[in-house]
Amino acid sequence: MTGAARATPQPIFAAEGFAKRFGETEVLKAAAVQARPGRVTVLLGRNGSGKSTLLRCALGLLRTETGSVLWRGRATLRPRISRMAPEGLFFVPDRGLAVPPQRVGPHFDSLRAAYPGVRKLEDWDPLNVAPFLGARIRQLSTGERRRVELTLALLRNPACLIADEPLTGLAPNYRSVVTRALRDAAQGGSAVLITGHEVECLMAIADEVVWIVAGGTRVLGPPEQAWAHPEFARQYLGRRRPLANPWGGSEPGLPGRESDRGEEGDGQGEAGRRVSGWVARAGRVWLPLAGSAAAVWFAVRVSVAMVGAAAGVSSSFEMRSSLPLVALCVLLTGIDHRRRGAARWFDNLGMGRGARVLIWGLTCLALEFLATAAAALLP
Repeated sequence: MTGAARATPQPIFAAEGFAKRFGETEVLKAAAVQARPGRVTVLLGRNGSGKSTLLRCALGLLRTETGSVLWRGRATLRPRISRMAPEGLFFVPDRGLAVPPQRVGPHFDSLRAAYPGVRKLEDWDPLNVAPFLGARIRQLSTGERRRVELTLALLRNPACLIADEPLTGLAPNYRSVVTRALRDAAQGGSAVLITGHEVECLMAIADEVVWIVAGGTRVLGPPEQAWAHPEFARQYLGRRRPLANPWGGSEPGLPGRESDRGEEGDGQGEAGRRVSGWVARAGRVWLPLAGSAAAVWFAVRVSVAMVGAAAGVSSSFEMRSSLPLVALCVLLTGIDHRRRGAARWFDNLGMGRGARVLIWGLTCLALEFLATAAAALLP
């Protein structure tokens, strides 16, 4: 293996040949981007150039005309965040990762339950979000909400971190903390792929710059080559000139990152840790999903009972259409789940749409069975 091959690791995540059209407008045509372990890749482009669209297409959030994704050496035409998240991917969208009606604290509890090896907030709080733990996400300002979402991503310490506009809404002092943390994550072996318009901040930590223009992408190489690229400088940078790396070419690591990818043994056996992990996941991830379905089922059941009482129909009417009613409850739960903006968060916890529908359906079926059994026992 040559020295150049050793210096450039194989990508853990690669999106190739993506095209996307919105009506008559062609946003992407043969766009591509990669994320390599130990490197920070910055995707730059004007507003509306397709940066977010490319990421969403590559993560399966938007349907595309063409394109494929290579994840950990496996090619797929139908990528899903929920399938890649348990294997080390974490996606921070430009908005809407945290669930607005939910409090901040349960987000960290759910992350810990889904991935037991993550760092605890009480051990490392780089963006000072501990004061927000009791507040609901919708009560926070845009900058505070962004700090919570980025802290979740940094505590996860994923093998591949994809963040869309991570610095938007942050005060300058927190921008410097985030950029240093992203650089440090790459030094620890993570593949970091980010977008944004804060050129000086992002270029200071970048290993590779990709420019998206006219629906396609151009790999400009390291920042010094990107700054010197005449077309990039004229069309995107304008009269900007490169700034010196604020860390003098060496980015000091943040404390304790060596332990992020695992925990020291605490005397508990492997079987015990596995059982406790499943219990935590059930309580913090599965139970909230089941609870939302149970609330919808109860509301539907009460409505059916009221309609039956108003029409003078016997109580047996209430138990007659169990399966259609379960399907209705699952549909309404999905609509409520989407309304609350919870899909992206549960995707990152490894709970895809199919798993969520399964939990909702089983919950409603169990409640239907219990209600039917109780009605049969009552006089």
